[in-house]
Amino acid sequence: MQLADGVYFYSSPGGLDFSGDICSNTIVIKGRRLVVFDPGTLKYLPSLLEKMVADGLNPADIESIFLTHSHPDHLEAAPAIAANYRARIYMSRVEREFLKDAKDIFFAKYLYPGPNVVFETCEEGVMVVSGLELKLILTPGHTPGGFSIYWPVGKILMTGDIYFPGTIGAINLFGGSPAEMYKSVARLRDLGGVEKVLCGHGPAIVDRDMVIQNYRALFAEIAAKKQAGIV
Repeated sequence: MQLADGVYFYSSPGGLDFSGDICSNTIVIKGRRLVVFDPGTLKYLPSLLEKMVADGLNPADIESIFLTHSHPDHLEAAPAIAANYRARIYMSRVEREFLKDAKDIFFAKYLYPGPNVVFETCEEGVMVVSGLELKLILTPGHTPGGFSIYWPVGKILMTGDIYFPGTIGAINLFGGSPAEMYKSVARLRDLGGVEKVLCGHGPAIVDRDMVIQNYRALFAEIAAKKQAGIV
């Protein structure tokens, strides 16, 4: 669905239920062409493309794909999109190195994209893609090289799986770190100007009051985890 001018949010089928068939949310921002963030799994790619077309978006206009991190529920569809529409796939340099070790674990029940897929790397900082000025923020904790991505013009923050509405992301998976996660959440809280947060799973956080209330819930959870010795 269209969430704001030029911004489209396609929610995952399972929401915050991670017990079944998992696929990430997908965000599309329209610049000179289309930039896709976390295209999800192959199973749901046809549905995603149908929804884009229904919203007046032409998949052939996809120029770039950004991956917040390397888990298959976020990236599995990326190689197919890149192959069909000649899009470039970006992830952090740290995450690409992590993927070399993690692929045998996370892709054990998936078809790994394969050796011919090029994951281009980018570093923390400002990157201009399709006329969109994006701020890439390295936010480890769920994985070592996860990115959160802030679009200042739209005042929109995309967090991947660092946090969701009401809870932080998983810290007990391969490559996860409680201490790094807590630091990453604090860093995102201190980012000024955010009015909408689009997480990797769950509903969109659509106004400033909701953003603030969500951080209160996140830091209450973090305090409880620290008290329990999860550091």
